[in-house]
Amino acid sequence: MEAYVIRPAGEPESEAVHAGLRGYNRAFVPDMEDLSLAVTGEDGRLIGGCDAFRMGELAMLDVLWVAEDHRGAGLGARILRALEARAARQGARRLELNTFGFQAPGFYEKLGYRRFGAVEPAVGGYGHYFFVKELC
Repeated sequence: MEAYVIRPAGEPESEAVHAGLRGYNRAFVPDMEDLSLAVTGEDGRLIGGCDAFRMGELAMLDVLWVAEDHRGAGLGARILRALEARAARQGARRLELNTFGFQAPGFYEKLGYRRFGAVEPAVGGYGHYFFVKELC
């Protein structure tokens, strides 16, 4: 039996795990692109962005974040619209995402996303919701 150690991953290991999975997925869906976006303020500070990717006709949003001092001004919607446009230009027909009840399910519904699944409760009494939006 092979000896190995399982331990918490740091950022480099986490990136390597993601890269390994992307490599595996390319064997089945070679048409893949990173769609991640970053938003910086005038001072160069990161104030928002998203981690997303496209596999063929499916775009997936993993993380959307806006700095607390920039929330409520429409930046999240602008990031999401930019992601949708970028994904559609690359051939994505739909975008899927998930969010928790304490995050932003109403935000996604307001922007045209349809809830297609839920786990209630999922964590701390909050639901975990799954959304999709047709891009074309």
